[in-house]
Amino acid sequence: ARGLAEAGVTDVAVPRVYEALTTRRVLVSEWIDGRKLSECSTEEVRELVAIGQECFLVQLLQTGFFHSDPHPGNLMRPHDQSRARLVLIDFGLVARVQRKDQDLFVSSIIHLANKDYAALIDDFVGLGILPPDCNRAKVLPLMDKALSPYVKGGGAKKYEQELKTLYGMDGSVESTVGGFQAMTSDMLTVLNDIPFSIPPYFALLARAVVTLEGLALQADPDYGLVLEAYPFVARKLLSSDRPELQKALQEVLYGGGDPALKGVVTPTRLAALVNSAAGVVARQEGAAFVDLDAVPDEGLTPAAAAAFVLSPDAASIRALLADEAAGASDLLLRQALRKAVPLVAAALPQPPRLPFLPPPPEPLELPVPLPPRAGAATGGGVPLPSLTSARALLDALAPPLSRDEELYALSLVDLLKSTLGEEAAALAAGDLSQDPVAAARAARPILAAALEAQGPAAADSAVARLARAALQLLETVDALPFGGGGRAGADRGADPLREVLAGVSDTERAVLQEELDRLAGRLRERLEERLAAVQ
Repeated sequence: ARGLAEAGVTDVAVPRVYEALTTRRVLVSEWIDGRKLSECSTEEVRELVAIGQECFLVQLLQTGFFHSDPHPGNLMRPHDQSRARLVLIDFGLVARVQRKDQDLFVSSIIHLANKDYAALIDDFVGLGILPPDCNRAKVLPLMDKALSPYVKGGGAKKYEQELKTLYGMDGSVESTVGGFQAMTSDMLTVLNDIPFSIPPYFALLARAVVTLEGLALQADPDYGLVLEAYPFVARKLLSSDRPELQKALQEVLYGGGDPALKGVVTPTRLAALVNSAAGVVARQEGAAFVDLDAVPDEGLTPAAAAAFVLSPDAASIRALLADEAAGASDLLLRQALRKAVPLVAAALPQPPRLPFLPPPPEPLELPVPLPPRAGAATGGGVPLPSLTSARALLDALAPPLSRDEELYALSLVDLLKSTLGEEAAALAAGDLSQDPVAAARAARPILAAALEAQGPAAADSAVARLARAALQLLETVDALPFGGGGRAGADRGADPLREVLAGVSDTERAVLQEELDRLAGRLRERLEERLAAVQ
């Protein structure tokens, strides 16, 4: 009971034990007035099974002490629903799970849900089910045949149907005999060639899983425990700071389906994981497996996603993504500068060409002054600025993107488009050619917020001075009378962002400000380092 309370489980109660009346042979506990789940309607069972499932996962994966006999007679719906909606009784059969095994269970659920059986073999080795030197070439196809039908859910009958389909048993005598022979061959391979073992507490765990799943199947014939457990696992990954679970989280986020995006956080995977933690799971293969590379169609709104990411439940993901956020922001900034600066330069009025004079230099070849470097030579006590070409300054502040960086930037822009709208995505991508005035109006409050977030310590830095000059230029553009409806466009682009900020509490807003301060500081440091190369 204490473990459930510490884990925040409020819908499940455990009867109080009267220690003074309890002896070695007699356990005296609180009397509960209610109905056992075996006496409840299908609708009530469906509602309470979801609560019981959450309770079981907390016991197995969080507290490490679980009730091993959750049959309908041990689960009660109390008449008094003010204390709890479900009561768990009869703790005569319990088991403990070590922290190491809990972490491996979490990894196993992720790999099962994602049909990653190669990684699942490593989990089984860690759990002691398979030896480290097992023949993986033999284990992998057999694991696929044995576990894929189970993950699809539906209980024993559906499992039998899936196995028959898998072994080509279409009802005819020939197919049945052939399929049975193939199945027997696989079973003999398992028994003779794969020296597996079952840890002692697995019998109690299997009993609990089978009992709970059988109860759930009464209310939902398509119920599958692995997929139903995935949202809980996603929440655990996002909130835990333990190294083992951080490793599993990195595996989910960095294991993008596109080989070009290996080693970076895939935005779709991040969005899919946040949606999964909220209980909205994108599925594949006939709704049988979790699709880690797809955002659900009916997923979280941007406001709900932002509130979740800024909540204490997502502290782990924020810590992990600190470097990624700086890298992604820097990447988008480089892309935007490399797109926008040449466009702006091309739009500048050019002097006429005269036959007796050399052609005027290209706008990007014109010299531009640089802020003086700290400790630079002075003239009359005033630091002397240096000069460089606009192109050299652009190349220094925004180095060209590699092919892999361009692909990553595209995925970031697609995510912004699906969450914050076309205008925000166009601004992040640097697509200023269609409506530069609207883009300038949209960029102005963002730049002002970034300057404010830098704090007084960085107010006199070279990057801060450049940013203030850019802000003054944007304010001048904002006051111009032309723009082809730029104000309306900017307002439309800001609406999703305003909705996100409106749905954030004061506590979450403080967390957001703190994260933005860190991000602005990291971006400033990167720009300062690049600017120093040309000063």
